[in-house]
Amino acid sequence: MSATVEQQQAVADRIDGVLHPAENPIVTGHDEMLSHLARQYRTGRMHHAWLITGPRGIGKATLAFRFAGHVLRHPDPGTAPQNWVTPEVNDVVESRVAGGGHPNLLHLTRPWDFKDKKFKTQLTVDEIRLTVPFFGTSRGESGWRIAIVDSADDMNRNASNSLLKILEEPPDNTLFFIIAHANGAVSPTIRSRCQSVALKPLCDADVLDVLDRLGVVVEVDKKNHALLARLSSGSVRRAIVLARNKGLELHQRFVAACEDLSRLNWSEIHALADSVALRGKEDQYRLLLSMANEYLESNATGHGKSNVDISELARWAEVWEKTRHSADLAERYNLDRKQVILSLFQSMGEVVQQQ
Repeated sequence: MSATVEQQQAVADRIDGVLHPAENPIVTGHDEMLSHLARQYRTGRMHHAWLITGPRGIGKATLAFRFAGHVLRHPDPGTAPQNWVTPEVNDVVESRVAGGGHPNLLHLTRPWDFKDKKFKTQLTVDEIRLTVPFFGTSRGESGWRIAIVDSADDMNRNASNSLLKILEEPPDNTLFFIIAHANGAVSPTIRSRCQSVALKPLCDADVLDVLDRLGVVVEVDKKNHALLARLSSGSVRRAIVLARNKGLELHQRFVAACEDLSRLNWSEIHALADSVALRGKEDQYRLLLSMANEYLESNATGHGKSNVDISELARWAEVWEKTRHSADLAERYNLDRKQVILSLFQSMGEVVQQQ
């Protein structure tokens, strides 16, 4: 394997021009959780597996990498700080973690497919099995060994079963940080063997603060900063995708298309679907789907309505589930994305006509 591909494998979810979580030295909005972990570690009785849950892009992986650095800097729990302490700028351990060069840290993520020249869509069992030599014969340095599973959402069944076996009989001085974006991404048996940590989405101010440090907000007109933060739903990753893929314009077009669902403007809807269904428009397509899911969820739960018709909520919920299923099938079997969008609006129009 070439060095170039090794570097690619470590950054499967990298956004161009933005620090990968392994490289990001600052954890925003989660200092309290870092200190909680630090106190647990200081006791000397820290649980060997931690499940870190929360929406994509709120800093789960960044937290895992930074706390891994804390443990590797302080291999003796009894002498470790009681609370999280931000490392020095030129900290040697942090530099090794950021560069993927620390022998006692293993980052498990979707591998590079040499045949198709792209990252695989799943975190495979072969990747999970890398823990065997990592925890066994190829131990790098004395002290703790830490594996970050990023993310559980990407694991197939075989990978999940392989991870479960390791968690059931963990080696000494071992820590697992398992990242999950969706609550249902982790099997109950794996969940039962972990301490769960649920991270909340960032507040709007924290999102804008991170974007400012990353130099992303300069790409968006200042008058739209508040809207960008609100549409991000507390996810820095989503905010970056919005800012760099005309997400605010996409939101405006989606809202306009939903203004009168009883009389669908099919020319506008086809144009909207065409704009996100083309090759190379994956980020825009996923953005539009996320906007649609939030719109459907709001209607299915009766958000903001005083008088709720249960049958109407059920119809919206049915469209919500149908759209998610259609999107999953399109992703899995490389089906026509445009048809997913057209079917979405057709179904929404039918719900409104039944009211």
